[in-house]
Amino acid sequence: MNRKKNFFFIIFLTIFLNISKAKELSNNVIASIDNVIVTELDLYKEINFIKFITKNYNNPDLKNIQNESLLNLVDRKIKDMENNNFKIEISDKEIEIGLYDYLKNQKITIEDLNNFYRENEIENDYLKNIITTDIKWSKLIRNLYTNRINVNLTEVNKELENKDKNTSENQKLKEQLIVTEQNILLNKFSNFHLEKSKKKYLIKLL
Repeated sequence: MNRKKNFFFIIFLTIFLNISKAKELSNNVIASIDNVIVTELDLYKEINFIKFITKNYNNPDLKNIQNESLLNLVDRKIKDMENNNFKIEISDKEIEIGLYDYLKNQKITIEDLNNFYRENEIENDYLKNIITTDIKWSKLIRNLYTNRINVNLTEVNKELENKDKNTSENQKLKEQLIVTEQNILLNKFSNFHLEKSKKKYLIKLL
């Protein structure tokens, strides 16, 4: 019985210390993008979110996770600013589908997500806000660079020649290959535009 009590006491103490740590974190600014700031508390949330998503709670290389989290936060702030500048809007349905697809791909249940929020004292719309930013950003990139997305159909057709498929299957495969190539190009334009946007703002890591 004493062992059982000690076990639950250790669990309670661990949870209490994690919560206390979150509360102790101040809104000290650790980075700024023009007048938009990133705080210690923002970094704490992002670090825990990355650990949760990657299921990498025991990764000893905390420094890399901290750096990745800070870069994520700065990039997301810039994307938000650009989305607002271009007045990008999306529907609630798009956000709902994006959230559903993300959780499905990551093999995370709503219950797991809610437990994570509760245990780390993170607002319940944290992932939803990330998804919203990403969908808006994707829409912005498509709006800006659609006319520059030229898929090399010759290469696609060459790849199809090596496939032992019937005409109907070839057509479906061709469409899939074209979409894949378009997404690769969109990703390149996304990185290009993000780096270009960074030059517009005064970024300070404090």
